Amino acid sequence: MMKMKALGLSLATVASLGLLVNLPVQAATDPLAGNSVGEFEVAKGTLTLDNVPTFAFEGTDVKTLVTQGADLAYTNDTIKNGTTTGTSLKVSDYRGSDQPAWNLNAKMSDFTNKTTTITGSLTYVTDGSATGTVTADDSSVWNNTKALTAGAGIATAGTATGTKLALPKTTGVSTGTYDADLTWTLSSTASDTASD
Repeated sequence: MMKMKALGLSLATVASLGLLVNLPVQAATDPLAGNSVGEFEVAKGTLTLDNVPTFAFEGTDVKTLVTQGADLAYTNDTIKNGTTTGTSLKVSDYRGSDQPAWNLNAKMSDFTNKTTTITGSLTYVTDGSATGTVTADDSSVWNNTKALTAGAGIATAGTATGTKLALPKTTGVSTGTYDADLTWTLSSTASDTASD
């Protein structure tokens, strides 16, 4: 009888230990510790076209234009009519790396002098990543992918000596200074036409 009681007590003890083993372990709460949050906000900046270049080309003569047309090399930014804007193209973008896309288009009007109008084609070459052919139609000359601004920087490109103006064979040419207007348009959308 004593052995039976001892065995029953042993089994009860083992069962109790089993229940203790299966109980979930609860983390102790430190009454002397606490958690909180720190926060600040970053405001969106702006996308701006800060500078566009002026182009002065070497001259030509009536015979050349009438008989064959001309390719005129870029010389500098010194012009007779109007005020120079310099030789550099500059874009600033501080909108943030989550919205880095931008594209810069350029187009050029006809060159005019008195009664003569000549349609030219500008081959734009720079010491940076901006490049393209500028005509009467909008065309992309630069974008964020080539400029590597990533929504947080400035990109600058200076006009290089490889820049030139192509003029077609033209009849009825008058002498003097010819001028054309260039229009530069910066947009906050990516381009699918810019050269790689």
